Parts: sequence; C-alpha cells; structure tokens
Amino acid sequence: MPLWGTSADATTNKPKFCPADANSPYDRTEVFASQAGWVVRGPATGNGNTGADPEILIAIGGLAGASASTGLEHPTMTKYTIVTKDDHGTSDNIVFEIAYDEALKYAAGSAATLLLSADAGSNVTATLTHMNGVVLADTLEGNILRFTATSAQADTYSLTNNRTMGDPDLKDAITGTAIETDSKKFTSARKTAIGYEDIVIA
Repeated sequence: MPLWGTSADATTNKPKFCPADANSPYDRTEVFASQAGWVVRGPATGNGNTGADPEILIAIGGLAGASASTGLEHPTMTKYTIVTKDDHGTSDNIVFEIAYDEALKYAAGSAATLLLSADAGSNVTATLTHMNGVVLADTLEGNILRFTATSAQADTYSLTNNRTMGDPDLKDAITGTAIETDSKKFTSARKTAIGYEDIVIA
C-alpha cells in the first residue's frame, strides 16, 4: 500500500506515517495538500510558532492543483469528528469538525451552515465558527472546519444522506474559486469514508 496518495476525490491520500492522534504535532487531521506537496501546520512548524509556514512533509510540486482539473482538483472531506455532545440545556452543546485534504479560505459573507435533522423533535442548524481552531474571520484559511449548534431537545441529530452545506462563502485557497458541490455534500459513501456518526444528546 502506498504511503500517500495523489488521486482526486480519495479520502485516504494523506501520508500514512502521520498518526491519527490529536496529541501529535503531526496529527494526520492537520495535514493538507499545498502546491509544494503534503504539508502540516501548527505545533510541528517553526518551533511551535503556529504562524510559521507549513512544514513540507512530502515534496510534490502542484499537488493541490491550480485548477479544477489539475492535482487533487478540489478539497475533499477526509475526517469527521464529534468534539462536544453535552446534555441538552446548555448553549453550543453540539460541536463537530470536518477535515479536508486541502486548505479552504473564508471570504467575507455568510458563514457556512449544516442542517442537523432530529429523530423526533425540531431540527437545528450548525454554523461554521472556527477554522483550525481560529475564530472565523474574513480571509481566514484552514483545512479543519468547526461547526457549532445548540440542541432543541434531547434527541439524536444527523446529517442526512446528500445533505449539502448551506451558504458556504468558502473558496479553494489555491484557486480562489468557490468550492464545488462535491466538497460540501455528504453522500452516503462520503459519510462512511470520513467516519461519520450521529450526534446523540441526552
């Protein structure tokens, strides 16, 4: 099995030698493709300077792709993580993250949203609040999107098949173009590939 991939749309392209461990400075979730190759930002770079240029792990010129037909072509979801699922009764008790294999850029406008369908009660809307742990702001870039919502009742909340991100004023950080439908749509196959699970609120 290759130690990394370069196929467009694949969720398993990121370097296999990077651990899936949030405590590691080389956490695979933090790894993404740039025009220089597979890189990682954050604690692994610049003696802990999170503002330093990303560290190049594997040099592959043009990996991210300068257009929708080159390199990885467009950002692909690679991992889903539930961060918080506190009991009903507190604000912002639902928090989850979606990681991508390329960096996205937030343009001035509306924050992205995702409708969470409730099994028995009222649905709720989760809103993009952070990118790579930084509060959403104009021109912010990152490959990890954090969504936050407040439950309407104790219930099970889900992203139904083919749910599409709403109002995504997000662009491909390399090409500067709006992200394509495939980058924001939760098909059944995509959900399985990224480790999706419903959010159960007591």
